[in-house]
Amino acid sequence: MKNFYICAIFSTLVCSQVVQANRESDSFELSLQELLEVEITSVSKQPQALSKAPAAIYVITNDDIRRSGATSIPQALRDVPGLHVAQLDSQKWAIGSRGFSGRYNNKLLVMMDGRTLYSPEFSGVYWEVQDTLMADIDRIEVIRGPGAAMWGANAVNGVINIITKHSADTQGGYAEIGAGDYEKGFASVRFGGKLDEGATIRGYVKGFKRDSLPFNDQDMLTLQRAMMNGVSSDNDWGDLQGGGRVDIALEGASSLTVSTDFYRSKLQQTVFTPTVDAPLYGKYYSDEFDANGWNLLAKFTEALSATSEYSIQAYYDHARRDDSLFGFTTDTADIDFQYQFKAGTSHNIIWGLGYRYINDDINVAPIITSEKSLDTSTDLWSAFMRDEIMLNDSLWLTLAARVEHNSYTGAEIQPNLRLLYKIDDVNTVWSSVAYSVRTPSRAENNLSINAVNILPNVSIAPPMPAVPYLTKIVVVGNGDYASEKLMTYEIGYRYTPFSVFSLDSSLFYNNYSDLRSVTTGITDLSTIPRGFITQHNSFSNNASGHSYGAEISAQWLVSNDFKMKLNYSFFEGDFSESLTQNTYAPKHIISLNADWSLNKHVGINATWRYTSDALALSPFTFTDKTIGSHQGVDVGVNWSPSSDITLSWFGKNLLGGSYVEYEAEQFHIPYRVEPSFYGKLSVSF
Repeated sequence: MKNFYICAIFSTLVCSQVVQANRESDSFELSLQELLEVEITSVSKQPQALSKAPAAIYVITNDDIRRSGATSIPQALRDVPGLHVAQLDSQKWAIGSRGFSGRYNNKLLVMMDGRTLYSPEFSGVYWEVQDTLMADIDRIEVIRGPGAAMWGANAVNGVINIITKHSADTQGGYAEIGAGDYEKGFASVRFGGKLDEGATIRGYVKGFKRDSLPFNDQDMLTLQRAMMNGVSSDNDWGDLQGGGRVDIALEGASSLTVSTDFYRSKLQQTVFTPTVDAPLYGKYYSDEFDANGWNLLAKFTEALSATSEYSIQAYYDHARRDDSLFGFTTDTADIDFQYQFKAGTSHNIIWGLGYRYINDDINVAPIITSEKSLDTSTDLWSAFMRDEIMLNDSLWLTLAARVEHNSYTGAEIQPNLRLLYKIDDVNTVWSSVAYSVRTPSRAENNLSINAVNILPNVSIAPPMPAVPYLTKIVVVGNGDYASEKLMTYEIGYRYTPFSVFSLDSSLFYNNYSDLRSVTTGITDLSTIPRGFITQHNSFSNNASGHSYGAEISAQWLVSNDFKMKLNYSFFEGDFSESLTQNTYAPKHIISLNADWSLNKHVGINATWRYTSDALALSPFTFTDKTIGSHQGVDVGVNWSPSSDITLSWFGKNLLGGSYVEYEAEQFHIPYRVEPSFYGKLSVSF
């Protein structure tokens, strides 16, 4: 008789992430206990069982990525409870955790193998240039809620940690090739080998070409006319990327890892920028540009005893974006030291020091000016300490704090208290109280941006009355702009009787203060003879608000061959101002996945998703705009005629029609997501 397992997870999703397919039969044969005992590192910066983590955490395994057919990191993140993942055009994504969605989301820290994927210009992530060979990702750990005590500022609403495989696990060759309608064509190859005893290496190269998404012409007739006047709506793109990794086991209990990546992307976009020219008072133009970069990372680890070790990590990252709207060159150097040891039988302590240097040079652009040099440098010093205290056999208290000193606001301290109580072998509760900050970006500190133009005789909001002239709105950076602050309260409960089912739940309440707002400043009337006036506003910290919600994920291992998974997120918020950043997320996000291994050769994966209405900041009226609800289905079929060859077919966004998932906050026009298909051949050798 086949065993039945139920694994329901509220908010932290635990067990569904670690299901590994048996490579011979391609079935789900791991016990529920093995699913819950997978090791993670993102919560405490050291390995611990996922089921014992006092945090809302979700783990996406390599097998999850393979079966779903995700060709990019944002696609792999789509079903994480608590995340709002939306495609803006062929290249761009809006990804937020527990609210604050948007293209320029600044409250989500993203890392790859310990390297921060961060753009200091707006404190966020350009997802289109964050990539690697998807087959080489070991897992993606997603913390929902603050991680600032361990990882630093901007880990406000969540942390995404992308962890690639050890080179010893990627020996031999691997190649894949595929094509479809949106995925016009892609290919990659990777080879791993041994340098010496205890030393392994791999290298990879990949490239792709992706088609444009269609322009949304249903609600913007003015822009439609602009398109008819010869402005292309193309947003297709191509990318070439490569890299490698070396892992060396040194004498004694020490190891060295060195990795590198490089990329070059060519992207097309259609951009809207405000102008003072009637009748559109805006310019629509097509922009083809390059984005390129490279990085080099090294990490040395040495175990001093069975209960202590230290590590030193350093990396250099270079990024260049020739975007005519907002181009820049950024160079980042980072070094981090951490030391972990056990003190007696009850204290597990880890502490560390870090330094980061960032130089960024912003290109001259029509909408951007700066009172300071466009080429600036900033420093970030940090220190942290965490003590996991075993109070008794069933109660653990974790105290953590991080102190940082940045170039904009000086010293910031971010503490966190977590408590985990194991009631018995199957019942566990945990709670967390955390304070975190989002430090200013360059845009808020010292850049001036012509954000929008208000048409004559139109008023967007008090105290801005309608005037008979075009009003040019310029938002000026504020050298006194302070960090945005968050106090978070979380509670979770897990029920994990390994032979029957598992339940994991969490609820959260977020209280925000000193959020970004805009203060009305000087009105320049000297340009009235030219038909417009200029309103100089400035960034300030006068907004506040709160949000609360829950995330649910449930998995049912119907048999060794059939698995079902349900993810659900609920979000509610109340903010004093939302026009300067998208504070909200959809109230309801749900996905239902079925994964079926028909036999040892054929597997079928299907996912249905639904996202309720969302609010976005309209880039043309500078007001909140409702993005309608949408749903769709992804289907994938994997056929492995042998253990070394897999043929796959995937259909994405099926049955839901064509729809806008989200709109960027400023300057970018909206596009519609449509059904797409592609096929892939994967070979191991």
